[in-house]
Amino acid sequence: MDCLMSLLIQARKNDKKAMESIIVKFNPKLQKSLYQTTQQDRNDLKQEIHLKIIEAVYKYDIETVPGFWEFIQNSKEMEDGLFNKVDEEIKTIRTI
Repeated sequence: MDCLMSLLIQARKNDKKAMESIIVKFNPKLQKSLYQTTQQDRNDLKQEIHLKIIEAVYKYDIETVPGFWEFIQNSKEMEDGLFNKVDEEIKTIRTI
């Protein structure tokens, strides 16, 4: 399995298999979060989140490589932020 950075570089060059591999890497957390929603909302949310992942691939600044500890801190913050947003969207849909 390729590392995320090499997949990111390939995906930005319109490599569909690389983009699919990135989405697959996030699938376990995505499925866990989607399990909290109704079945009819899951497919829509899954598609929306896949689009957000694709957008993030193209927005990510590859040239800025953080140091190790910066990377660890930023990864944790980014992961928490992304998954908090997913959880918030799921809660919003539940109330509709």
